[in-house]
Amino acid sequence: MQTRTTLWLATAALTLFSAYAIAQNSPPKDEAAKTGMHAMQGKDAEHMGMRMKHHMQRLKTELKLTPEQEPAWAAMASAITPPTRPPRPDRAEMEKLSMPDRLDKMKQLMTQHHEARVAEMDKHAAAVKAFYAVLTPEQKKTFDAKAMPAWMHGPHHG
Repeated sequence: MQTRTTLWLATAALTLFSAYAIAQNSPPKDEAAKTGMHAMQGKDAEHMGMRMKHHMQRLKTELKLTPEQEPAWAAMASAITPPTRPPRPDRAEMEKLSMPDRLDKMKQLMTQHHEARVAEMDKHAAAVKAFYAVLTPEQKKTFDAKAMPAWMHGPHHG
């Protein structure tokens, strides 16, 4: 009985994972044809970028930067950009692969994306640390309290 349950769960998981992989590898025909999730992702990214720009402007005002601090702010602000979405794998190429090879390819792509995000985070951290070093103690308090807006924490942080 336990073997049957395990086999059923493994089959269900593989089916769901395959359906997810196929759905993820289906690029939209063109920008105008985007509907559903594709359209929402574009709007969400655009909205997030606008919110981030507004937040950075407000933060800069609240920090009351001196002219000497402006270059450090500019360097940090240019280094901190919203994360980029990796390109989708070529659907035709993925369909040519066997399922085990497809899974290996997906794992490779996920690993590359993860490594890129970690490198991006390292770049952001270095830029923030360099900027933070030129702030006064009062500015550091403001930065600590206001640099990461509540909406980035998610709904559980209010």
